[in-house]
Amino acid sequence: MSVLYLLSANSSARKDGGRILIEKGGAKIGSIPARTLDCLIVNEDSQITTSALFYLMEHDIPIFFIDWSGKIKGRLTKDATSIRQLFQQLEYFQDEKKRLSLVQEVVVEKIGNQQRILQQYASSQKNAKLEDAARTLKTYASKTSHLSDEEQLRGMEGIASRCYFSAFSLLFDQQKWKWKGRSQHPAKDPVNALLNYGYAFLEREVRIGLMAVSLDARIGFFHANNGRKDSLVYDLMEFFRQPVIDRFVLSLLNRKTLKPKHFSDGKDGIHLSEEARFLWCARYEAYMEKIYRDYGGKTSRQMIHERIRQFNEHLRDNKQGRE
Repeated sequence: MSVLYLLSANSSARKDGGRILIEKGGAKIGSIPARTLDCLIVNEDSQITTSALFYLMEHDIPIFFIDWSGKIKGRLTKDATSIRQLFQQLEYFQDEKKRLSLVQEVVVEKIGNQQRILQQYASSQKNAKLEDAARTLKTYASKTSHLSDEEQLRGMEGIASRCYFSAFSLLFDQQKWKWKGRSQHPAKDPVNALLNYGYAFLEREVRIGLMAVSLDARIGFFHANNGRKDSLVYDLMEFFRQPVIDRFVLSLLNRKTLKPKHFSDGKDGIHLSEEARFLWCARYEAYMEKIYRDYGGKTSRQMIHERIRQFNEHLRDNKQGRE
């Protein structure tokens, strides 16, 4: 997948024949064949010409507009969900038994992902505290698989997340990176800023995966369908937070790709510097396109799309089976 990021101040993109030219301060800094582009990411400090926008929209190439924290503020994408699919999705998620089964699947898989990360580091570091936390999470996952009440499932998810993040600081240099516990908005320290930034990138990956299978992002089964956010995106993100984003953030910290100097404290939380965002994007794309044996010879991005495809097939097969 070829992703173009326009995140630097005074950067711009324009169409020139069959290529997208990238400029900064009026000087050309690169170009890419337009036909090879799969996604464009733009922030408020950069520009894209109307002709380039038209080309991307005509070729169903999604465009995402993000803020300094990586959060999606808007998008230009093709809506391929048919009315029939929309009603089928809504009907499926309104079936209480089926919806509860999906909630249980999400919570069990999420806790299992948390346990595996802690266990991996516990084994490499020979850390007893991590071993204990991983063992506790394994117990939680086992208990969750037998729960049949939604409130109990949500409660177990919260308990497991507290256990996971209470041990999270043992996964990196605590002297160099101060961890104050999980904080979302605003991020109170650089590690939380990286997690938040990463989850914003994950949101985009899941949205693209949903577009590929024509599921409506607004109608979910776990997060509230209250119209304030696209629930299904956040539902499916739970499958990938630990195996994709948390692992990537930890690799940046432990391989010393980023340093404390790459962050600043603002009124709305900790910010990544422009250099940090540049390093993130370069490393992130390499990471997402790397093939992993654990994913059956797939990349992280392919794994996300395959998991969403399987989820869609599960909904479709169950619907057809009932009919």
